[in-house]
Amino acid sequence: MSNVHDQAMHFIYQQVLERLLSHMTKAQRVSLQLLIQRLLVAAGGPEYIGTFRLLVVQGADRRSARLLAVLRAAQLSIALRAPVTFKLRVLVSCLPAAGGAQLEQHERHFNTLFMHDDPRVQLEMVDGAAVVPFCSRADATARGWPLAREALLLFGHLVDARPDALLGSRTHLELADAIRLALAAYPSADALVTAVPAGQRRRFAAWARRSLRQAGLAGPDALHQCVENMANCLGQLHVAVGFPGGALATPCSAQSRALPLRVIVIDDLLAQLLGEGELDQVLGGRSEPARHATPLSAFVDPLALAQLHELAARCKAPVAVRQALRLVSPNAEMQPQQARLAKAYGLEQTQLACMLYRPFADQGAGLEHFLQSRHADMLVALPYLHRALQGKSCPDAVKDWIVNTSGLTLAQLRMVYKGRLGPGMRHLLANLARRDVQLRLLERKAAPCTSARKASP
Repeated sequence: MSNVHDQAMHFIYQQVLERLLSHMTKAQRVSLQLLIQRLLVAAGGPEYIGTFRLLVVQGADRRSARLLAVLRAAQLSIALRAPVTFKLRVLVSCLPAAGGAQLEQHERHFNTLFMHDDPRVQLEMVDGAAVVPFCSRADATARGWPLAREALLLFGHLVDARPDALLGSRTHLELADAIRLALAAYPSADALVTAVPAGQRRRFAAWARRSLRQAGLAGPDALHQCVENMANCLGQLHVAVGFPGGALATPCSAQSRALPLRVIVIDDLLAQLLGEGELDQVLGGRSEPARHATPLSAFVDPLALAQLHELAARCKAPVAVRQALRLVSPNAEMQPQQARLAKAYGLEQTQLACMLYRPFADQGAGLEHFLQSRHADMLVALPYLHRALQGKSCPDAVKDWIVNTSGLTLAQLRMVYKGRLGPGMRHLLANLARRDVQLRLLERKAAPCTSARKASP
């Protein structure tokens, strides 16, 4: 019975390979053979390919989908020529959390490539602070991810609440932390293949080195040609940024791997392998927003970012014409994913709106304006709000209102109010806020509004 099953599976895999090859151009098939040779060399030779483990971090864009199809074709091609082939580990990541449509898209790709029942393939996804087996029916919530929730709110209140700053450098730190978790749970990966071209990889590496140097976390050998060491250091920085009131940790030390986890460079093959063509038809291409993302933003939910931009625009609108704050897009296609950002981080919409106003920063300089705009019934309690933020006595109802409206604890809010951060942490957070999700420089934020009066304590 086992032999019959193996023969049947071999026939199915051969059909999958033939279908993939039939939808590739001649240039793509030539590049595929070059990729196979490169993988064999990276493994140490054909005799070691059966123990070679390859990691790919799967985004929701077209390039990621095409790369996965090409890697699957390489895996099956080697299997037809030799008794064994390399192991492929796929880590699906979409921050802050993958929506149902994106998970279903990945599910279609995995089914098309017949990856679920192949013991040579391991399919996983980032779910909060854990790496779990891939499931297309997972709920996009922040289960077990309190750090990401507090990090988002504290970063917005303390530093910069612009959407591109909130989901820029911070998102790359979250992604690095997810890769760190994945490698810790499955430490035997030998190499990583990515669809990110060399120029953007260099931009990411330069940003990582600069951020770790500013934080004092990069030891002399921490980032030496090893993706795992970089992920560990950036994950440590992610924790430090999530708790900005504490001291920065000690420098990272190099991990004790027998060989570094390296990136297999295929830049010279990317244009041919991942270009526009019939390969998209095999994968069932659809015009979802994430599919057209640039490589460095392929792991961020574009609808969540769009919803945050929408909410920020409503906050800036004049009070007289401002609509009710809702994380719901007027676009009917986005209705099923409404409030995705708030749900992913476990936040209330009022807490997100509060963060975008940043009313408690700079000793409450914008608190009166925030109350006039969104909570006019609390204007009478303005002096008590300042007293609560200063650590002085005030009614418990006032304290409860501040905590519920902001989503932060009183201790955290008082740190925001007083701005008590060491110069090193302040400089680090300010520099992290200068990059968007593609790690491009943002314009410096406008100076805080000082027209709103502060109530006397």
